[in-house]
Amino acid sequence: MVVVERQEQLVVVERQEQLAGFTTALAECQAGNGRLLAVSGSLASGKTTLLRVFTERAAAAGFHVLWATGARTERELPLSLINQFCRDFPVVIGHADCANQAELIRVVPSAAAALLTASEQTPVLLAVDDLHHVDALSLHSLIYLIRRIHSARILVVVSGGDLVEPTDPQLYAELMELASGNHLTLPPLSRRGVGELLAEALGDQPTDALVDACTRASGGNPLLTRTLIADLRNSGGPSLDRDGQVLPGPAYTAAIRRYVESCDPVTRRVLAATALFDRRPPAGPLTLARLAEVDTAAARRALSGLESAGLVSDGWLPHPGTRQAMLEQLPPVALTDLHLRAARLLYEEGSAPLAVARHLLAAGRTPDWAGPVLSVAAEELLGAGDTELAVALLRLAHDGATDDVERAGLKVALLQAEWRTDPAAAGHRLGQLAAAARAGQLSVAARVATAHCLLWLGRTAEAVEVLDKLAALEADAEQSAEIRFLTVWARFTHPGLLDDEQMEPRASRRGAEGVVSTRDALAHALETVLAKGPNSAAVVTAEQALPRSPLRGDAMASLATALIILIYSDHLETATLWTDRLLAQAGERGAPSWRGMLMAVRADIALRSGQLADAQRYAEVALGMMSRESWSTAVGVPLGTVLLAQTARGRLAEAGRQLDQPVPDAMFQTVWGLYYLRARGGYYLATGRAEAALDDFTTCGDLMARWNLDLPALVPWRIYAAHAYLVLNQPEQARALAEIQLTQLGQEPSRTKAAALRVLAAVAPLSQRPTLLREAAEMLRACGDRLELAHTLADLSQAQRSLGDFHRARMTVRRAYDLAGDCQADALRQRLLPDVDDAVLEAADEPDAEALSSLSDAERRVAALAAQGSTNRQIANKLFVTVSTVEQHLTKVYRKLNVTRRVDLLVKLGPRISNIA
Repeated sequence: MVVVERQEQLVVVERQEQLAGFTTALAECQAGNGRLLAVSGSLASGKTTLLRVFTERAAAAGFHVLWATGARTERELPLSLINQFCRDFPVVIGHADCANQAELIRVVPSAAAALLTASEQTPVLLAVDDLHHVDALSLHSLIYLIRRIHSARILVVVSGGDLVEPTDPQLYAELMELASGNHLTLPPLSRRGVGELLAEALGDQPTDALVDACTRASGGNPLLTRTLIADLRNSGGPSLDRDGQVLPGPAYTAAIRRYVESCDPVTRRVLAATALFDRRPPAGPLTLARLAEVDTAAARRALSGLESAGLVSDGWLPHPGTRQAMLEQLPPVALTDLHLRAARLLYEEGSAPLAVARHLLAAGRTPDWAGPVLSVAAEELLGAGDTELAVALLRLAHDGATDDVERAGLKVALLQAEWRTDPAAAGHRLGQLAAAARAGQLSVAARVATAHCLLWLGRTAEAVEVLDKLAALEADAEQSAEIRFLTVWARFTHPGLLDDEQMEPRASRRGAEGVVSTRDALAHALETVLAKGPNSAAVVTAEQALPRSPLRGDAMASLATALIILIYSDHLETATLWTDRLLAQAGERGAPSWRGMLMAVRADIALRSGQLADAQRYAEVALGMMSRESWSTAVGVPLGTVLLAQTARGRLAEAGRQLDQPVPDAMFQTVWGLYYLRARGGYYLATGRAEAALDDFTTCGDLMARWNLDLPALVPWRIYAAHAYLVLNQPEQARALAEIQLTQLGQEPSRTKAAALRVLAAVAPLSQRPTLLREAAEMLRACGDRLELAHTLADLSQAQRSLGDFHRARMTVRRAYDLAGDCQADALRQRLLPDVDDAVLEAADEPDAEALSSLSDAERRVAALAAQGSTNRQIANKLFVTVSTVEQHLTKVYRKLNVTRRVDLLVKLGPRISNIA
């Protein structure tokens, strides 16, 4: 039960038992049974407040009250306590000179006798606060008096702290023994007690969260609780931080400092050790004793007292404000030494590297043994997403390294860590690393990492130099796979940078006994796709590599390669799945540069899928993740995506502003420049500058031919150029480009083949156009390119209308219009709007009701989704069935409706399509 006792302005909480004990002692004293009553408790546990309440109750009961307080500054001042009594009760001392110690000593027996005599008329209360600070002669005098009050009306009440070494431990213990059976102990306040104090002081019922926070911060210590309340009242702001911790102010901090200053040296050392560890890792008495350089028994006693005081709970400080205030007490040199000793102690005990590293970082020193510990801890932090702290640890390790090779390796680690947040800023290390590579101070892995970064930032001359040195190295199978992958990646991203001889992997670099590493397999798969186009084996390699490649700095190129293979092979759903997964991981790892790169990939996927708004949004987010300097030559990818998406959405003014942004000249010597040229050409074509567009498209073609990288999945420049020729009214040139494009493609359906068929349809005789366009539409449905499908259906509707097939034309243009809306392709939608007449659609012939009624519900749903352009896999995902089930339903639908193509479903189902779906 919470009991609040108020005496004038004094408030004591949860001290009912102690007040009852004092009341009993007071009554017995009045009856002639004098005694000693000792009040003990931790520092700041409310002993002084309770003594004040005692004295006021005694005065109210007719007692003559004498009050004296021990002081740290008067420990060496003899009879300082007696001197205070002398001033408060001169009749006892008579005419003695209170400033003369010899005279005071002489009159102590007579003063005691006089006090005993006086108590016969009026009972006397002697209250001594902070007995532990009382000088030895005063303690002798008190003991002298206490031994003579058993039958007198004199009550002596003393208070002493648990964590302070007494002025004279022997005399202090002797005096406390005289109070045997008359001890009043003050425990910490309970949660209810803290809440009661809060309610009393704040004038309102506090929230549970505030009570919990104050209880944690104070440990139930009354003084600390009151200082927290004072800070809360003075702050006028929020009471709690985001972690639910009460916000300590100057009163709380000052109280902690006073508390620490009042502790004995052993307790201060144990408290400092506890504050230093702060549960990272949890430290027991033995470890704390070693760090504090005290014996284990002393450490246990100190911890017990600190827990009673509420400062320590289960071996740690429950509030960060306490820890900060404690550590601020230490001189900087002492704090540094303590951190170094803690680091060494934890290292010897086999603690986690991160726990050791935190103390090394706080000390700012790197002992000889600390380098590997700091590196391991940094790797752990990078995995957890704390890049800032990881970089700090790596810098500390680097600055403390004495070996050139070790220092160079740490430079690479710093480069990769800093690269996560700001590649351009991290690039300042590349000059030193290139020099270290020349000096042979870098491992193969470090050289590979350096070369990747040099390539990204467009420092190609230095990259080639590093690559040349790598080519001359004798490397094992794993290292050879790294070198081979780097070379293939360089050939892809910076075509023409390396000659053919550099591109040929050495036979000796193959894995032993036919074992091929993930990097080697990816390198071969990328080469295959670049040379021959989409390849099922390459897709399998990419799908196998993704789960085997953890998201980290040295794996970004591998992950990007796997995603590129999937994208260039039109496996967009799989690419989307993995990109989203990797984006989530990059967010958890605190790596904005990784997120930016992956977001650019995600934007490209969305663009290829016809999701224009998503493509623009993803690309703009990607650009915001890094500065243009950090994007370097690769800025062409997200910038080109934004430009293409805005152009297709009809936002030509916004798209034009993208062209005002400067791009590095070196970008046009990379594969990323092709993305930008394609997008700029598309903008020129949309704004009536067909010749400028054609120039950009043919520049793409010239570069790709020169680089031996004429891959339609990368940039189908012939298709774009053909459209420019169509605008320029040069159909034969358009036809020639489309036919060449088709000869380069295999038998597998692809978005590029469909786009080529659309070009051929534009220059073919009218009667042949529907056939070509239907074939293209089927391919695009399978590929999932909804924007190109919308364009194809738009062309098909025009052909159908020209042939007099108005019914099909109306249905087809409506579907094209809806698809354009789904893609937010406002430019195409605006062009189709005059041909879309809802009234005419509603008046169109009803579909064959009998045939439609023959379809089951499942078949109708599948048919409707197929007619809307969904692929079999997309239908399966939407309806939660297998692809095989979808295929079976479609077979039955085709038979029942007497159609052979998906595009015919659109006509058969007619306006009922949305109702069916």
